[in-house]
Amino acid sequence: MTKVKHWIEYASDWRNEPMAYWVHAQKSDEAWHAAREYEPPVPQAVAHKGFPVVCVEIESFIFRFSSVEQLAECVSVLSLVPLPTTRSLSRQRDGGAGPNSHWLSRLPAKIKAPKARLKAVAVLNEVLQAQLASRKA
Repeated sequence: MTKVKHWIEYASDWRNEPMAYWVHAQKSDEAWHAAREYEPPVPQAVAHKGFPVVCVEIESFIFRFSSVEQLAECVSVLSLVPLPTTRSLSRQRDGGAGPNSHWLSRLPAKIKAPKARLKAVAVLNEVLQAQLASRKA
């Protein structure tokens, strides 16, 4: 395992992370922020700390994930060649949020460049595997 700069921070609300809306869809007609049930299920808070947020630094950019599912989705999307458009990705999610608010549109161009993207996918996948292993432990 290579040395990957990543850490855990705690947040008061898991919904505030960039990928939360795009990965966790509400199950009912409630507004997304007000919903009580999501698919996939939402992360659990740690008592007296809040919701764990996995932070990964790549090329001076910090990725933030409040669930393993968000991390897996990031790896999956960044692995695609060619990289999909945010317009096509935003159409996959009901709710009316447009392509400019999609998490992929928020990534710096240097991360989306092919060579940097390969590195990002490798690093993020390494962190993902570590997170999945710690879930099983």
